Amino acid sequence: MWTIFKFTNLIYLLVSSYIWFAFLLPRNYIPLIVSGLFLMCFAFGHFRLRVTPRAYGILGVLVLYSVYSLYILDFNYALTIFFSYLPAVLLFTLEEQLQKDLLGYVTKWFSIMMGVSIVFFGLSFLVPLPSSLFLPYELSDSYLTFDNYYFFMKTNMYLSENAGIFRFGGPFLEPGHQSLICALLLFANRFRMKRQPLMWILVVSVVLSFSLAGYLILFVGWAMAKIKNIYTMAGIVFIVGGTWLFCTVVWNGGQNPVNKLIFERLEFDKDKGIKGNNRTLRHTDYFFRECVSDGTAVLGVRSLKADKLKIAGAGYKIFILRNGFIGLAFVMMLYLMLIPPGCNLRYGTSFFLLIVMIFLQRAYPTWYSWLLPYVLGLGVMRWNYDEGAGEEEEADPEELPAPESSPLPQGFPDGN
Repeated sequence: MWTIFKFTNLIYLLVSSYIWFAFLLPRNYIPLIVSGLFLMCFAFGHFRLRVTPRAYGILGVLVLYSVYSLYILDFNYALTIFFSYLPAVLLFTLEEQLQKDLLGYVTKWFSIMMGVSIVFFGLSFLVPLPSSLFLPYELSDSYLTFDNYYFFMKTNMYLSENAGIFRFGGPFLEPGHQSLICALLLFANRFRMKRQPLMWILVVSVVLSFSLAGYLILFVGWAMAKIKNIYTMAGIVFIVGGTWLFCTVVWNGGQNPVNKLIFERLEFDKDKGIKGNNRTLRHTDYFFRECVSDGTAVLGVRSLKADKLKIAGAGYKIFILRNGFIGLAFVMMLYLMLIPPGCNLRYGTSFFLLIVMIFLQRAYPTWYSWLLPYVLGLGVMRWNYDEGAGEEEEADPEELPAPESSPLPQGFPDGN
């Protein structure tokens, strides 16, 4: 059962992030099916759990959020909300050693998958590879036709003529999708490359995506995980400054993909803040301001049955227009409550802020590729009490023995 549970988690992470084969599945029923599989595994797998008052509180908030979703739209939307977050609640109740093993499993196999994808992506520029045309018809207004090479996708949307490169998106519909999964998994594992060398593949995947969001989340996450003193800060400033100078001046006089797709998009823009801030269209920005002014944004435009209104984009404004500020409050409450008691406060706060940064430009908080790294990364991060010094020190979960009262079930791997 534990193997089935781990494999289901991996597949759900991929499907929730728009991997191409997700569109061959009954997408409207996937959260319900996955929740059912999770509950079956819990019922027959006899997993060691930590069912605490916090877990009941999270479930209660989720029920209230679902009732609110029923009020602003309909029963189907309420069910989707409930079953999208329920797997994360179940993950929250897993005993720490099981959370650690699951995080290691997902990280390892996702890294291997991206490694294979990178290899085939490179080969496609040298030799012809078999492919087929692919178009997710339910998203045909947003995407062009893809050349589906099964291990990766190609489309003119990925081609930057200005920079002269194809961006790497792996088997997902957008390079930004895979880069954010990679960045979140790296942060959940606290960038401990020595313990899991395969994670270097995730770093390479982000670099090849040429995704501004991916680069920023990767860098900010690494900085938050590694900055501990002024010397580390000085080293980071030196590295960033040197990288900026190399890409903007030294490397082909600034005529290179990194400068064109990353640094130039960070230049100031009086209307958008930076040139790379293109998550919403101008008329959507205007409509958002109007809804905030007249109070419509409290419940969202869905409460007005304005589904035919064209709202284009993917950032926080789109989420608020569709779910209201009350919906936003429920989501923030859920994510904050998923930080377990006893978690390293610095790490927990940093992970929540990282999620907020992603949400501002890509507001998909129900994606399991957000929830799984978030819940597992926080779950295995604990404080260790040094009795001799009488102070709290950050524990390394991989160096701590499993609690005697809750060992791994017989036959389960230890995650090493």
